[in-house]
Amino acid sequence: MFMLDGLSFETLYCFFFLNINHLHILSVGVMLYLIIRILCSKKFQLLLIILLNFRDMVNYMISIQVDDLPIDHLFGKSVVRNCRYILANLDYDESNTQNLISHLVSRVGNHRKTQIFRSKITGNKIIGKSYPKSYKIIRALNFPLNREYLRKEYLAQVVGSDLHICPHGSIQQFVNFFTIHSDYNETTVWLLMLTNPQLLLHPYLEHHGFPVPQLFGMCGLTIFQEHVGPTLQHFYKANFEIKLRIAKQLLESALKFTNGFEGYRMYLTDLTADNLIYNEERDKLFFIDLNTAFIVDSKDTIHKDGIDQHENIECDDCFAFVPDRLCSYGISDVNLLESCLFLHENLKRDRTGGFLKPIPADITAKYPNLETLLDSCVNGVIKTETESVEEMSRFLTTLKLIELFSDIFNEF
Repeated sequence: MFMLDGLSFETLYCFFFLNINHLHILSVGVMLYLIIRILCSKKFQLLLIILLNFRDMVNYMISIQVDDLPIDHLFGKSVVRNCRYILANLDYDESNTQNLISHLVSRVGNHRKTQIFRSKITGNKIIGKSYPKSYKIIRALNFPLNREYLRKEYLAQVVGSDLHICPHGSIQQFVNFFTIHSDYNETTVWLLMLTNPQLLLHPYLEHHGFPVPQLFGMCGLTIFQEHVGPTLQHFYKANFEIKLRIAKQLLESALKFTNGFEGYRMYLTDLTADNLIYNEERDKLFFIDLNTAFIVDSKDTIHKDGIDQHENIECDDCFAFVPDRLCSYGISDVNLLESCLFLHENLKRDRTGGFLKPIPADITAKYPNLETLLDSCVNGVIKTETESVEEMSRFLTTLKLIELFSDIFNEF
């Protein structure tokens, strides 16, 4: 056997072979470490976001010009100006990984896509929201587009849409209303009704004092709005004074949406903690994602002078309502019912899971009518012979709750 200073050749061979393998494993580990560092770096995430957004821009261009048939005449020159303004005054917020995650998630299904930017003007965060299904709808349309064709497409899909306009015969009047009160022509209004009606609603609601975030701008089918704070999911464990402030504003907003605008009642049918945002610094509640709603032309309902006092319908992990009731009466209390449900119990009818729960024992002892009013608002009230329907309505109960919340504020 060959020997070198007491070591056999086989021993030396094994020594070098094993160390070479160790070096190989070590180099692979170092490479993996460097790759992970690169993948986790903000610069890489920003680069990936830019690349993904380039793909989005291509999608946007396709939505404007499908099969080389331009539809820019529907949007008009103002949209081009809006897009240029937005691109010139926004930066990607590279500190927030929601951009990257939302990009990847939005590639699956029809979920809304959100991205976070920063305004170059104020430095504030801006949320960009688009709906991938909007692009799919546009690509499925036949060209050239005109208002009659889009009207037929909308009416054919209205049953499955998120935003419902009723009574059915009032849809054209609603389109006429927004043709007058927006920067769009009738053909474009029909297109937005079909793809993303929030582009119509948000500017109008903001202008008329509804609790929605400030609009930064709109580009094509994407809306950019101020990032106003966290959703109510973050406030379930907040101190009771903050929860009371939120509850008071929720009921006030429920009344405001019910009163609506120009004879149109707006009933929100997806009132969840994810669709409500509270800015603690401003003490302000905001509503987002208003595409899921019923807008009722109260002047054209069958019972235009009647009040729909909606029953609390049992539903497993959901909020149930009767659409025909909303569309038949001049006004409904369904916004109030849903708001009180949110405050008093969760969707599983667990009264320990409502947003206002748990109510401090000293507050319950001093204001026993708080639970009573919440119960009445959720379950309705039994009319006595000496009281009118109006005196026992959810509207009156809601006003009493708002007043009571203000009284309790003095305890803090």
